[in-house]
Amino acid sequence: MSLLIYGYATGTFSSRKIERATYDSLAFRFIACDQHPDHDTLASFGRRFGEQFAGIFGQVLQVARENQLSRFGTVSLDGTKIHANASRHSALPYGHAEQLEAQLQADGRTGRSGRPEPRT
Repeated sequence: MSLLIYGYATGTFSSRKIERATYDSLAFRFIACDQHPDHDTLASFGRRFGEQFAGIFGQVLQVARENQLSRFGTVSLDGTKIHANASRHSALPYGHAEQLEAQLQADGRTGRSGRPEPRT
């Protein structure tokens, strides 16, 4: 139960990742008493005692909030996907960019920012 609670509290929800963490993470290893339960055992335990686990996990979070052991609030993630336009074919090498900038400055077509001004 403690492995699942700690795993869920730290964002590790997969039983396979929790099993792997008992080998890699000192905190998981300490909680598991240096034992390494199989991922199938963890998953079946979670399925079998899901309702009880949800209640106990809620109590753990409530105690953590009351003792100010963790911050709770709203987390928002933006899942916007933007098409990138930076392929290796369209990218400009640094040396070539310096040459273009020097040429634009020589032509007198750069503004205060050093960026090319639009042609009129």
